[in-house]
Amino acid sequence: MEIDPEMYKLSRIDDAFHCQPFPGFEWWYFDAAFDNGYSMVTSWHIAGRLVETEPVPDPGGIAFAVYDPEGKRTATGAGFPASAVFASRETCDVKMGDNHLHGEFPNYEFHFRRGELGGDLFYENLTQGYRNPPDGITVLGQDPVRYMGHVIAQPRARVTGKLILAGKEIPINGEGYHDHNWGNVPLQDTLEWWYWGRIFIPNYTMVYAAVPGGGALMLFKGEKLLVSSPNLSAEPTDFEADALTGTKYPWKLSLKVDDPRVKGEIIHKLRKVVESPQQSQISASPLRYFRFLSDCDIKLVADGEKIKVFTEVIHELMTR
Repeated sequence: MEIDPEMYKLSRIDDAFHCQPFPGFEWWYFDAAFDNGYSMVTSWHIAGRLVETEPVPDPGGIAFAVYDPEGKRTATGAGFPASAVFASRETCDVKMGDNHLHGEFPNYEFHFRRGELGGDLFYENLTQGYRNPPDGITVLGQDPVRYMGHVIAQPRARVTGKLILAGKEIPINGEGYHDHNWGNVPLQDTLEWWYWGRIFIPNYTMVYAAVPGGGALMLFKGEKLLVSSPNLSAEPTDFEADALTGTKYPWKLSLKVDDPRVKGEIIHKLRKVVESPQQSQISASPLRYFRFLSDCDIKLVADGEKIKVFTEVIHELMTR
């Protein structure tokens, strides 16, 4: 059955601040890979108590990391008191100190500095945005209601601007991704693990998420959404234990899709662990975050058209 791509488009308020009560969470996420071999990832977080009467130190925070062509990671984090944090409930407009992210379809941008690291990046949509109708919210439980919200403002975007690394400006040009997550309960109380990734190939864009008991695949052809399917399953194998935490992660991840409009398999074979839990994060959260660089073998049939591509992808695992 064909879908109406218009049903899945965002309104300006979908990427705005959703004002979650404590102990909820909310963040805006951006990543990009560039023609010169550099890549970048950043997330802008607001803790639930920003809007509560009980104060908490630094309810706003920004994480920012740059990877050079050899894979070396340079990262920083910055916390902000409530008095230095602003977030609009009408559109995507977030300020933390002198740092600012804002935008509406099709253009977003963010500006970040901390010491000798930062960037001025501009994102222009190459596909429509995505929101699962009607509001992007998945209800996880009742009495009390537990939910998670997720919208993908930019499944695929052209990215230009500059990075600042060791105080030097690096012009960049490439492609990237931007989404927005929120919920009213801590993540560790809702999901035991998830795999997430996005794949950019000629004429197709894929975004997937696999969680216990299911998953989702969003497949775009050109600018338009072609398929939004829950019929995705993950089969991780060939596990290895992380040296610091003992957490196991797979060297092979197979995603199987069995939907009336798209069928096939996406196989990831790990080339390198790009990011793993740091000592400073272990006591702060029970969640363990891994970011991988993998070779990806894609064999799908979508609406009768074969998609057969071998490419390089970056994907992630979050687990307890």
